[in-house]
Amino acid sequence: MKNLILLSLTIFVSQSFAQAKTITVNGRGSVNSYCNTNSGSFCFNDIKRRSESDAERDARWTCEMTHRGRSLTYTIFKNTFCSPNYLPPNHDGTWVNCRTDARMQCEVQN
Repeated sequence: MKNLILLSLTIFVSQSFAQAKTITVNGRGSVNSYCNTNSGSFCFNDIKRRSESDAERDARWTCEMTHRGRSLTYTIFKNTFCSPNYLPPNHDGTWVNCRTDARMQCEVQN
């Protein structure tokens, strides 16, 4: 009886893996914030990191909610553009806008 249950479970698990396929999902993030004179590169790096985090969260949400899949976060690829792309020393304070596009694999059932 124990072997029959184990065999049934093995067949069920192998069938569920065989029916899964991988798709690519996209996400976007955008952060606009002001960096004052004293903030230096910490402010810039924080804005960039928040934009990337928002894009990753958006891609994960698209996978899990829209496609009812499992996000494979280790496959994420991010492309970030910030304007301005650096803060010069002794700047008077600047608005920084960062936009990130993220792409990741999502495992969905057929």
